[in-house]
Order: sequence, then structure tokens, then C-alpha cells
Amino acid sequence: MDRKEIADYLAKKVFNGELAINIYQVMLKNKQIYNIGYYDWLVESYKISPQDAFVYIDFATISVVESYNRPVAYLFPLALRDENSTYSTHGIVKSYLSKLGFYNPNYYVYPATGLKYYAVVLPFSDKLVIELTDIDTMATNTGLRKIVVEVLGKDILTQKKLSFDQIQEIIFKLEEQKLFAGHNVYEVQEIIQRYYLKQNMSLAKEVLAITDAYNRIFQPYRAVYDTSTRQQIFL
Repeated sequence: MDRKEIADYLAKKVFNGELAINIYQVMLKNKQIYNIGYYDWLVESYKISPQDAFVYIDFATISVVESYNRPVAYLFPLALRDENSTYSTHGIVKSYLSKLGFYNPNYYVYPATGLKYYAVVLPFSDKLVIELTDIDTMATNTGLRKIVVEVLGKDILTQKKLSFDQIQEIIFKLEEQKLFAGHNVYEVQEIIQRYYLKQNMSLAKEVLAITDAYNRIFQPYRAVYDTSTRQQIFL
């Protein structure tokens, strides 16, 4: 499946009520989708292999009346660090650690070495937004690959079960990086909110620079669907 096919497939699952809400899931190469806990059971039971994994899915609801009240979530879902909704930066780290074969069941990290994509699925009142990023590309461009090596050190080759503190340190280091035109994810959230919600037009150049950096770093495939017609909107 290419990225468009994956997005369309996930959208169909959402509209048909076949995708579990507010829990990480894994889609296999054969298109089967399992919540992360059941996926682990299948691996432990030797019914599937970690190499069968294909897409790490973060599907979370957002409590909003209108989609544009959450411009960060709507426009930059892969960089989302919003205290009132999902944490895409967490999912990014979990998907990459899973792809590397690490394990921490309390933090939704399970060996899934076949993973290729990380997908964020965000349903709004009028639209469904899906973005996919190639995990290896994302790990390189965000510096996540180097962060993992830095945190784990020489143990990266022998350690398979990660501690909570190790995972938290990796997430913290990722979120503190000023990847987006000199801004980290916290600053991005503030700037985008001020621009779109408070209509601070003086931030237009910064918003454009952040958008360019976001697209360069994640190289996302983005699909937006109308929730009433269930058809993709080409903006």
C-alpha cells in the first residue's frame, strides 16, 4: 500500500466505526489492525512476527466544536504538543522505539521492526485529518535517531526493555529541540494559536517558516476528509 491507500483505508475504518478510539494501534502489512496490547499478545504467541508490522497508528478524539479552534492539531498534527488532546511527539517516539525492537508495555512500546509509517488520525466536528510520515525519515530529520543513541549509549545494542525514565528523557530531548524555524513544539503551539486565534498578523512570516520546516522535516502525506460526505477534500 502506498501512503494514499493507507490514508483512505484508515479513513474508511474511522467512518465505519472500525478503528478503536484513544489507543495506539498497529496495522500489519496484510491490512489487519490491532490495538497495541493485542498486537503484543499475537507476537508473544508467535501468531505474527514483529516484521509483519507496517503502520503505527495514533487515533485520538479531540473535544472541539469546530476544527479551526485547534489550529495546531489541524495544521501540524505530527508536531502536536497540546495539553488538551493527543501528544503526537509521544507517538513519534513510541513508534520509532518499537521499530528498533525495544519494549516497555506500560508505555506502548513493543517490538514492531517491520514498521514503516507513523500515522496520526484526528477526527474533528466537520473534518477527518490523517497524516503519515516515514518513521526513518522522521527519526533522521528530527534528530531522534541521535537522541536515542545519546540516551541509551552503549546499551543500545544489548538493552531491549527500556525504563520509563529513559523514554521520558528521549521525549523531553525531542520536544526541546528548536526544529521549526528556531522554535520547539511548545513555542510552535503558542505562535500558531496567537496567529490563528488572536489574529496576530505580525507572525505571518514565522508561521510560513514553521510550515516550511514542518513539511521539510516530516515530509508528510496529508489527507483531509469531509465527515458528512466521507470524501477527501483537496485544498
